[in-house]
Amino acid sequence: MYDISKKYAELLNKKEFTANLLTSPYKWEKIDPSKNPGKKKLFGICRHCMQGDCSTWVHMEDGIVTKIEGREDVPPNFGSLCPRGNSAIMGLYNPYRIKTPLVRTNPQKGLDIDPMWKEVTWDEALDLVASELRKAYDYDPRSICVNEGWGQRDTILRPAWQAAFKTPNEIGSHGALCTVHYGTGLIHGNFPVSLPDLEYCNYHITVGRSVGANFSTTGGSRKLMRAIERGMRLIVVDPRCSQEASKGEWVPIRPGADLYFLLGMANVLFYEGLELDWYFLKNRTNSCYLLTPDGDYAKDPETGLPIVWDTLSGKAVVWNTEGIEPALEGTYDVNGVSMSTSFTTVKSRFAEYTPEWAEKLCDIPAETIRRIANEFVEYAQIGRTIEIEGFTFPFRPVALNLERNSMNHRWGVYADLTGKLINMMVGAIEVPGGCLGSGYRGPDALRPGPDGMMSPGYEAKGHGWKFPPDHVGLVEFFPHSHTTPHLTVQAIEDPEKFHLEYHVKFWLTMGANVIRSNAEPERYVDMFRKIPFTCTIALHMDEPAIMSEVLLPEHSFLERKRVIPFFPSHQSVDRDVMGLQMIQYREPVPAIFNTMHVDDILIELAERAGRLYGEGGLNDCINNGLDFLIREHGLNMVDPYKLDLNTRYTMDEIWDRQLKGWMFGDGSGLKELEEKGSFINWQPRKTFYHYYHWPENQTKHEFYFINLKRTADRLKAGLAEANIKFPCIENEDDIFDLYDPVPHYVETYENLAAPEDYDLYAINWKPSLISSDVGNLMGNPWITNLFDQDPIEKKICFNPVTAAKKGLQNDDWVRVTSMYGWVEGPVIISERFHPDAVGIGGFYGPGAKGANPENQKGPHFNRLLSCEIKTVDPVSAGQEVSPRVKVEKIKTPKEFRTAKFRWF
Repeated sequence: MYDISKKYAELLNKKEFTANLLTSPYKWEKIDPSKNPGKKKLFGICRHCMQGDCSTWVHMEDGIVTKIEGREDVPPNFGSLCPRGNSAIMGLYNPYRIKTPLVRTNPQKGLDIDPMWKEVTWDEALDLVASELRKAYDYDPRSICVNEGWGQRDTILRPAWQAAFKTPNEIGSHGALCTVHYGTGLIHGNFPVSLPDLEYCNYHITVGRSVGANFSTTGGSRKLMRAIERGMRLIVVDPRCSQEASKGEWVPIRPGADLYFLLGMANVLFYEGLELDWYFLKNRTNSCYLLTPDGDYAKDPETGLPIVWDTLSGKAVVWNTEGIEPALEGTYDVNGVSMSTSFTTVKSRFAEYTPEWAEKLCDIPAETIRRIANEFVEYAQIGRTIEIEGFTFPFRPVALNLERNSMNHRWGVYADLTGKLINMMVGAIEVPGGCLGSGYRGPDALRPGPDGMMSPGYEAKGHGWKFPPDHVGLVEFFPHSHTTPHLTVQAIEDPEKFHLEYHVKFWLTMGANVIRSNAEPERYVDMFRKIPFTCTIALHMDEPAIMSEVLLPEHSFLERKRVIPFFPSHQSVDRDVMGLQMIQYREPVPAIFNTMHVDDILIELAERAGRLYGEGGLNDCINNGLDFLIREHGLNMVDPYKLDLNTRYTMDEIWDRQLKGWMFGDGSGLKELEEKGSFINWQPRKTFYHYYHWPENQTKHEFYFINLKRTADRLKAGLAEANIKFPCIENEDDIFDLYDPVPHYVETYENLAAPEDYDLYAINWKPSLISSDVGNLMGNPWITNLFDQDPIEKKICFNPVTAAKKGLQNDDWVRVTSMYGWVEGPVIISERFHPDAVGIGGFYGPGAKGANPENQKGPHFNRLLSCEIKTVDPVSAGQEVSPRVKVEKIKTPKEFRTAKFRWF
């Protein structure tokens, strides 16, 4: 039995409880102007979107923040700043912030149940949490779960902290509905996504994604408009006419049908006589490699290397034999065995996917699919080159990119990989103008192995098989998954079903909201009730906070000192960031409440729980590796700056040692950074392109996706050795069909299982001013004031044709029901939506007692989604984001009430 500690019981009897955050005895102290007199201008970094890299000036007067603006001389925003960045002032002075450590006294838990908080000292709170950490660690380190999200991006110690406590269980709350990484790791060796090169691209097809303007990133918006102004064609394939679609050609598509459009487009390239980039296919892909009847590379028996068919000698030879002419297409007899080239194998599977076939499924006219495919090849300018800084590159100014809304379906990875095939057929991979990976830029991304192939990177590498599994997120069963909170909740509900040898005892939330951000939120509420001890490093009172035993209040991002390398943009790239290596600095404003920096909290917990010092302690883990993004941008600990294992360091000392060892720096440390505000180093632009490091035929990408097959083979072998079946799946073919090395037609679970009257598809998008709820933007009054001026925000959107069929008018109220849940809200009618779509924007939540009521003033879209394994993409574990739904008109409430959206 895992009992709550005596220290916890004693603490609960010590003080009177605090029932309400806004009437808490912990009062707002009046700011004393004499402590910070006059006007000041501080270096800042915005943290109000996923990118989180806009350099700012934070203006203060007599200790009060009065204005935030962009730094005009610093990339990537060069002085611009969106409304999110300006609104950070209100995040700092948010009355719903957690202002001092709090301990729960009411054992009952629920979003509408008063926790009866007690205010305690930092020592009391930290000792309590550390005590529970030690107990969980002694029971089984795997029983400790760390739930991270976009709100914790100002910590550099979290990965090392987890390593110090020897837990494999990092649970991201932010990725299960955005599993977009496998294809980028497989083809580009990069993370997180692939992007268009807007410096040179002349024809960009965006499918279910944004280059930044849809959610108002200043850099992404500027890059897009520059490209459009110089003549780039923008094709937006989406059920919704977004801001970006209004700047180009909108191609409305039936929700959840993106794969079928892409299969049809690829069919045109394969079969309608277009001139493809034959050199790229022969020399920079595995298209010429011969395949055995069971789908593996045919290999030379002496060297073990792949073989190709040499058209000059008329025989099979090792792929890198000098003076050969490999066959791209054909089937050949090799020692009595019939073998086809990889290209032939892939091409043959696409024969049936004509534009006419695709039209019936995706509702895009066949002539439109055919036109777009032809234009894509025409604009690729196959054969042209471009010289950049004295180096000659292939020039392929076209890119097709996908992301969340086209990839979070049962066939999501297949959609992305079909897009990669289309890019590869015109040679538009990692060359100027084409499709590029984001993140790390350098020689390691495409470094070839003995078989000539680049190695998969990041999530395409896959987790290894282990049985019984270590991970509560079930990555042993989903080795290429991104984040798996939807699998975690099921494993915590029933560990034995998933063969876990332990139960989760300790849950730490950091900058995450697993309840609001995921499907079936009710299940997460029940999960929190089941876990013996939960702690939240909390900014404000949200859903995970109210379900916790202890709240450790953290600084707002304006109060957090920060030293961080610049990570290349998520949405798009051009001259603004090509070759940029930069360290950014945030000078903190004085803390206004009894809060701490998240990394200082982690150091305190590690020391009090006995995991700071010695071999395997936090210092040792910091030396051995911080976050992989920090490592790959050269800010890892190196000799002679590594930490002594038995010394306690401040964050200033850790940052100073990081900076002095920065691979692009000159040995300067924190003092110099505090004076300058940033370290900037521009690498030659030509080195930004992976082709530069491995030109011509020096490396190859997968055209035949053999690593999918290899993963399936390992997974099948592991299941067989353990003598178990894949959990929660009746027919394992439903899993392994998606590991076929050639993308093909797959039906979604929604279309297989939904009742006939579920005749529409719900869709969701990020609002123009919110890409995540970092800093509680959903409750920020400056942002909500702008939202109130948006006619579709907080509404349920229908095409006029659909509204007429359903008998709906503007401001009617409807209930939208999926197979998993329902939401209600007022109607807005707009031609910006496909007739089969029900549009519900944003990510409002159920809310919590004592939380900002603005958080729940809109339909909670995620209630319509499912956690169940049978609905997810077996490769990425991505959840379905376009559920089939039915719509019923309901009685309009007498008055708008926030509670209308709650499900307590």
